[in-house]
Amino acid sequence: MKTGICFIIVIPLLWFNLAMAASDLKVVVSIKPFHSLVSTVMQGVSEPALLLNGNNSPHTYSLRPSAAVKLQNADLVFWGGENLEGFLAKAIHSLAAGARVVSFEDTPGLILRPFRSGKEWQKLDPESENDQDHLKKQEIHRLPGNDPHIWLDPLNAQKITQNLVQILSEFDPENAQTYHSNGKKTILRLSDLNIQLETKMSSVSSKSYIVFHDAYQYFEKRYQLNPIASVTVSSGPSTSVGRLIDIRKKIKNKNVLCIFTEPQFSPKLVQTVISGTAVKKGILDPIGTSISPGPEMYFTLLNNISHSISNCFKK
Repeated sequence: MKTGICFIIVIPLLWFNLAMAASDLKVVVSIKPFHSLVSTVMQGVSEPALLLNGNNSPHTYSLRPSAAVKLQNADLVFWGGENLEGFLAKAIHSLAAGARVVSFEDTPGLILRPFRSGKEWQKLDPESENDQDHLKKQEIHRLPGNDPHIWLDPLNAQKITQNLVQILSEFDPENAQTYHSNGKKTILRLSDLNIQLETKMSSVSSKSYIVFHDAYQYFEKRYQLNPIASVTVSSGPSTSVGRLIDIRKKIKNKNVLCIFTEPQFSPKLVQTVISGTAVKKGILDPIGTSISPGPEMYFTLLNNISHSISNCFKK
C-alpha cells in the first residue's frame, strides 16, 4: 500500500513541475541574431517569435501583415533600435502598444561604437560631381548615434544575455530559475566563442580587405582586423562611379587581398570593382540569412564570419 500511495503522490507533483515550465508570455524579436540570444535564455520555457526571416536586410525591410499580427499580440518586443531597423520605428509603438518594447542598444554595460567617419566609410567626395549627384538621387541619411551592429561582438552578446535574464524573470517569475540557468550557460559559451575567435583571427589580423557595407566594426575591432573601406556608403545596393574608382585605387595602393559581398545584395557591383585585379571574393553575412533560427544560430553566425574571412585569404 505504501508503494502505491507514493506512486500516486509523485506523479501529480511531476506533472505540476512540468506545467510550471510552460509560459504564456508572448515574446517577439526583430532579427535572427537577437532572436537566437533570446531563444537561448528561453530554452525549455517557450519559443520567441521572429519578425524578419529569410534573405532580407533589416535596413530595407517592409513590415508584413503576419509580422504586424505578432506585434499586436506581444507582451515583450525586443529590437535593435531605429538606426538598425527603421522599418519598425513607427509600427513598433503603434502595433505593440500593449507590450513592453526593449531596444538592445539600451542594454546596460554595452560597448557602443560611433559610426566610422571618413571617405572610406561614410562621407562621399564633396569635390566629385558623381558623388554629389549620387547623394541627391539616393538621399542617403544616417541617424546620429552609434553603429547598431552591436551583436557582432560576443562580449556585447554577454551583456545582452544578462539583461534578457533580468527582463524575462521580471515578466515571468515562475520560470526565473530556468532563465538564470540558461543565461549562465550562454554566457560561458560566449566566453569560449570569444577565445576561439581571438585565436583564429590572430593569423589574419594584418591582412587588408574591403567589405560591402560598414557593418562589421564590432567584430573587426574586437579581433583587431584590418578593413580598408566599404564599397557602399549606405546599406543599399548602389554607389557612385566616383566611389568605385576610389575603391579600385585603394585595392592597388593598400594591397587589398579580399573583398566581401553580402547575400542580401547582387554581387555585380563588387564584381565590377575587382574586374581585372587579383583580389579574391568572399561572402560575409552580418545577420545570418541562410542560418536556421534558434539557440545555435548566433554561434554559427560568428563562426561563419570568421571562416569566411580566414578562408578568403587562404584561396
